[in-house]
Amino acid sequence: MATRPSAVDLARTAGVRAAGAGVLAVLLAGCGAIPTPQVARPDPAVLSALERASSNECNPSVASVLTGSGVQAPQIRSVAYGLYRDEIRDRIVRYDAWIGLTNQPGAIVVTVDDDCRPIQIYARGGARLPDAAR
Repeated sequence: MATRPSAVDLARTAGVRAAGAGVLAVLLAGCGAIPTPQVARPDPAVLSALERASSNECNPSVASVLTGSGVQAPQIRSVAYGLYRDEIRDRIVRYDAWIGLTNQPGAIVVTVDDDCRPIQIYARGGARLPDAAR
């Protein structure tokens, strides 16, 4: 026989849901500040440089972001992909492509979703985005 929740339990559950909704609203509001990266038809030389450094299904999308941001093929020193999983559903939810450039420290990071759609581009570890990306 199922027991009915008490008024206190219902109030507690409503409070948790309201708090969760508030946190979600704050997180989503913060996402509005992430500018969509500029994309362009991928430069074949940029795509080729990515493929030589690291084979990945998202290379064409990352190449379109790099091309739109003004990164040239000779600048690409290295590429490493990091992936993020939804541990509950055990599936990939996004990739970060860390692109090392020959003329500077750090990396340019291009984030794409699980379907390789661009999310953002930013610089880490002393790297600078080309002027076209600003």
